[in-house]
Amino acid sequence: MPASTQTDIQVCIDRMDIMQLFAKYCHIVDDCTFEKLPEVFAEDAIFDYSSLGESVQGRRTRMHGVREFIDFLTATMAGMGPGLTHFMTNHLIEVSGDEADIVSHNHVLNIPQGGHYTSHARRTPEGWRINRFTFQNRLFNDMARKMGFGA
Repeated sequence: MPASTQTDIQVCIDRMDIMQLFAKYCHIVDDCTFEKLPEVFAEDAIFDYSSLGESVQGRRTRMHGVREFIDFLTATMAGMGPGLTHFMTNHLIEVSGDEADIVSHNHVLNIPQGGHYTSHARRTPEGWRINRFTFQNRLFNDMARKMGFGA
């Protein structure tokens, strides 16, 4: 097989592995099994949810490390429990060796909210892990109003 074909195949495999991280993330959040997040995120990952404000329920929305993110989700979702349904779609994944930049859309089926994620992942000995995760909140009612629907 020519080197370029092998490279193309590896990039396809890498993209599928990265999309699997986003699917795992959705299942973990929906099931409230936050202790599994190290299967998705690097230990030193940077999380930015500041589009929700500087804090949510007294928790900072800019976090460093997967442990801090686990604590954030545990605290902010305690009243909800399992039952949300997240969809991550329209992944644009640019792989460059052992690094990847990702843009994804998110929709939470149960509430009129979604978002836009800008992420970065790196290949580790355990496989791909997301090491930067930035969420841009999108409320569907706001867009519907801009489009002339609703009050």
